[in-house]
Amino acid sequence: MQKLKGFLQLIRAGNLFIIALSLSFFYYLVIVPVHQNILQTTLVPFSIKDFVLFVLSVVLLAAGGNVINDYFDFELDKEFKPNRPLPQGLMSLDTVMYLHMAFVFTGIALGFYLGWRNGNFHLGYLYVISALLLFIYSAFLKKIPLAGNVVIAGLSAFVLVLLLSFEADYLRLIHAGNLFESSEYAFAVLILQLKFYAGFAFLTSVARELVKDIEDHTGDEAYQINTFAVAYGDTTAKWLAGAVLAVLLAGLGYFMHEFFMTGAIKELLYLGVVVAVPVVITIGLVIRAKEQKEYALVSKLLKLIMLLGILSMPAFYFIHQTVA
Repeated sequence: MQKLKGFLQLIRAGNLFIIALSLSFFYYLVIVPVHQNILQTTLVPFSIKDFVLFVLSVVLLAAGGNVINDYFDFELDKEFKPNRPLPQGLMSLDTVMYLHMAFVFTGIALGFYLGWRNGNFHLGYLYVISALLLFIYSAFLKKIPLAGNVVIAGLSAFVLVLLLSFEADYLRLIHAGNLFESSEYAFAVLILQLKFYAGFAFLTSVARELVKDIEDHTGDEAYQINTFAVAYGDTTAKWLAGAVLAVLLAGLGYFMHEFFMTGAIKELLYLGVVVAVPVVITIGLVIRAKEQKEYALVSKLLKLIMLLGILSMPAFYFIHQTVA
């Protein structure tokens, strides 16, 4: 039981669940309804089996990235995070490397398979690039101020771009004849949704990565990991995190204004009360934070905000179903 718990902690099962949830919501509550309501068809890019394989492929790559990150952080974690699975001796470094390779190679293989099934084998190379970036992040980029933060945040948003890449190729196949205009409109609607959710994921992740850097300042500095907090100080890092959240708030304000102009009051209320208000509170908390436990609280709040943003998909879907 302890080894199983350690394994789940190693792969960060909670984060993987959020990835799977966001992909499932985006596909079944955003992409599929666009096909049904705009394209007037039940044809979609993935069968249920292929979609499960798609989610599995992304989760495996993310798990591989989490595992290799702990591999490179082993010495640091022994001193500053002894409760992590590797310092506890729950598995060897060799086992961790084998796990990393198994996760990554299986994820990439599934990516090429799904690309082939979708008529675009080259989509598999996006998996290769993502896996390489995760490895390079753990080995090198996390030691460069802000570079690692941006890469991880970018990959967090990229999972939705990857999903829509399969949709884009599918739409090209069906956008002949009388489906031309409707497929163009459908793609425009999906791009708007992508901008919202991928942008939300990116900005929230950047802010959280900066806050985590402040939490880990002592250990990172001791092991010469030159994060933004180490290079420029905790105060500068927390103000940057606050600025990123302010940009996120401005983006939410734009969509709230659009909801107001179109009379979508329920969507406006959800975005304002459930998402924007916690962002405002978090900005205040991160600016006032001084101790590690306060930054830990902000980090948890940012993860909650990510979840609340994801939950807007079923919220908006059921609002539209009720109106219809």
